[in-house]
Amino acid sequence: MGSGSFVVNLPPFIALCGNPGAGKSEAQKILHNALGYVPVDDGRPLRNIARDYLGLTEAQVTTQEGKAETVTINGQEWVVRDVLGEIGNAFEEKFGGDVIPLMAMHASGMTRSLSKERFSFGSVRRKQGWFYRARGGLVIEIRRAGVGPSLYAFDRFDQTAAHAIVRNDGSFGDLEQNLLAAIRTFSKGLDTDDL
Repeated sequence: MGSGSFVVNLPPFIALCGNPGAGKSEAQKILHNALGYVPVDDGRPLRNIARDYLGLTEAQVTTQEGKAETVTINGQEWVVRDVLGEIGNAFEEKFGGDVIPLMAMHASGMTRSLSKERFSFGSVRRKQGWFYRARGGLVIEIRRAGVGPSLYAFDRFDQTAAHAIVRNDGSFGDLEQNLLAAIRTFSKGLDTDDL
């Protein structure tokens, strides 16, 4: 599927939500390779704190396997995913529920730059999809069969904020086709259906 026919109407950024393991990282790769969207790790500030100040490794804060590991911090055992969630909860409690997407936008340079660069945000949680929608972004839920909701409340997301649901039940090529079809529909100003 060629992207040239709808490149002019592309949204300035695309925010991806979905359960852990649904394929959001794969979708960011597709967006980058097919349409030039710069992938932003919107959880990077939280990962950096856990890595740089609590002694966790890069693999522990970025991979599904690492996030499932148990670590000892200051004499107390934690699952890494809990550590990241608690850091995020603390920021949201002090600065509001939209602070993490706001930090991601600042970190990517979006709030300071007049460039025409487009960005994708790969870890939209809670009600953050509405933050991205209010700023002209396209919110897409990536859904994979057999991948259910996380046991962690901080991994959940408001499904009603998504403009479209893109299914990731086949090959990488199928995901690419479904994702680009959702973007094409959005760029034409049409309502999207589940893809």
